[in-house]
Amino acid sequence: MRCQNCTTTPKSPQNIKKIVVFASHEYMLKKIYNIYKDIFNVEYFNDYVICNVDFDYFIENISNSKEFTQLELENINILPLELYEDLNFATIKKYKSLSYYISLYHSSDLKWILDNESIVTYFQPIVSCDNLEIVAYECLSRGIKQDGTVMPPNLMFESARKTGMLFNLDRLCRVKALKNAKSKNIQKDIFINFAPTSIYNPEFCLRDTVNTALELNLDPSKIVFEVIESEKVEKFEHLTNIINFYRSRGFRVALDYVGSGYSGLNQLVQLNPDVIKIDVELVRDIDKNPVKRAVVSSIVQIATEIGAKTLAEGIETKDEFNVVKTLGVNLAQGYLFGKPSPEPLRSLGDIRLD
Repeated sequence: MRCQNCTTTPKSPQNIKKIVVFASHEYMLKKIYNIYKDIFNVEYFNDYVICNVDFDYFIENISNSKEFTQLELENINILPLELYEDLNFATIKKYKSLSYYISLYHSSDLKWILDNESIVTYFQPIVSCDNLEIVAYECLSRGIKQDGTVMPPNLMFESARKTGMLFNLDRLCRVKALKNAKSKNIQKDIFINFAPTSIYNPEFCLRDTVNTALELNLDPSKIVFEVIESEKVEKFEHLTNIINFYRSRGFRVALDYVGSGYSGLNQLVQLNPDVIKIDVELVRDIDKNPVKRAVVSSIVQIATEIGAKTLAEGIETKDEFNVVKTLGVNLAQGYLFGKPSPEPLRSLGDIRLD
């Protein structure tokens, strides 16, 4: 049984001509009334405003307006109703923020990508610091829009967060990464990102991922699920449950160290990941910054004590690589070794870093 939310995308209200507007402050209701009373039919009541207007026109008009701050858009809620529907307890539960509906209105590219499963996987090599052999690949997802162009991943995931489609996108990216790694006959380890905030219950939300790996006959010990944005997880127990679920199925787990949230040093020890990824902000110009070297040295020491490997990401220069290698980092990743590509790089060739 699949979760409905993970496999369907939200739709913008169609053929709606009546919109009820609520707000946390009365001045915002008056603001909407005063701005739009001469543009379309607006009725002002004590606790809400009713706009008798086409829904798309309403959203487009406010979206293009510079009258509202982002904070106001987040604190103004709207309830689209059919003309025959009344405002009551049954209908009021459907309201959402104005900010949400504006984001949904502008999310046609993302919805097309999700509805058509138009995700490709780019593979970036991860090398051993000891011998420069490619030992793994990070799977990075790219959305292909209807016109054939790539939707930048930062915009794609930002849109997904704003419209409640992060679980849809995260699930699709995980499944596609497994399938594409299989089709490319990758025999090395693969790292696959996942957002813990998109997972409500791992037993249900990760079922497709686990089943896909089994159906493809992939060795779970060669699959590393990498926690992203761990600092946004509000409950430590939730992240622990997800990690324990992956491990119980034979997978490994990587955690970014970004110096905050659940990726701080104390939490790294408690979560005991198989791989600790050292963020690009710590790696950049590490050859010129003694403080960064001291921090990375501490991470390597902790990783050694808990039996985890370390992976420095974002390496662009030979000097950066030589420093992290000297500090005892196990693995390295970055443009110095290869950019993400739909076709995985099989060998570094004759690259020299001494």
